Amino acid sequence: MKLVKGLVFVCLATLVLLQPAWAFNSSSFNGTADFYAGAAPPPGLHLIDYNVYMDIRKVENKGQGLTDGTGTLTALAFRPIYVAEKGLLGGNLLFHSIIPLLSMEANVTAQTPGGPITVQGHDGGLGDIYFGIGNAWHTPVWHWLTVLDIITPTGHFDPNKPMNAGNNAFVIEPVVAVTGLFANGFETSAKLMYSIPTKNGDYVEPGTLLKGYKTGQAIHMDYNVNYALTKDFKLGVTGWIWQGLESDEIGGVKRHDTKDFEFSMGPAMRYQNGKFGLVGKYVVPISAENRIEANQLWVDLIYSF
Repeated sequence: MKLVKGLVFVCLATLVLLQPAWAFNSSSFNGTADFYAGAAPPPGLHLIDYNVYMDIRKVENKGQGLTDGTGTLTALAFRPIYVAEKGLLGGNLLFHSIIPLLSMEANVTAQTPGGPITVQGHDGGLGDIYFGIGNAWHTPVWHWLTVLDIITPTGHFDPNKPMNAGNNAFVIEPVVAVTGLFANGFETSAKLMYSIPTKNGDYVEPGTLLKGYKTGQAIHMDYNVNYALTKDFKLGVTGWIWQGLESDEIGGVKRHDTKDFEFSMGPAMRYQNGKFGLVGKYVVPISAENRIEANQLWVDLIYSF
């Protein structure tokens, strides 16, 4: 019985953070870039308020025995952005942060020697905060930026809890984004990210006493294609692609069948009225492996000071 309980805890503990990326042990997430992903706003201070509701439809990580699950996550994230008048090579220097607050719960099915067992976990509070610095450039049609994001372990982590608001690990994430704004009203945007997580040294796998969890590196991209129906209203398609490049490590040992993949897509709209902007989107997973799959509703409020 102790072994079975330990295996259940191991499986549920892989859900240490249900952040919007739905990567099992990474605080990096997709969905913050859509319209104007590579077009930095004008010099000054700007604020984005992300409001996210996620309906978890399936949980899978074959390498850790997770086969199914359901649940919900509600997140509120504040993103201040400051764009300077000048920067490198004729561009504009920029600084930003993402501060997430979240509440989540999940029922997860784990495969054990005694058969499948369903267990429940929940948590909430401050998540892991992003800090980034970058530079943006503009031409009449093409706009692009580069940013170096550092995701910090500010969220609470308790190795004895099955689910936590933080991952207890840094993530280093270089970013390149580009936007094309065409005279016929079409826009195409993409934000490419490369995630390099550090090790969560406090993680302990019950039943094996292996210590330390290191998520494999991943490359992922937000994308958006849209058309301006009026000068203030845009309608398009958005989503993301996530590709894990390495297996996760537990106690310094590679855990096979933990690399993940996801391709998601959904409709999106943006309305602009002076300094105020509103973005809405509904994104669903089209194809996924070893992911926490969820239908996601985003409502973003944007204000320029």
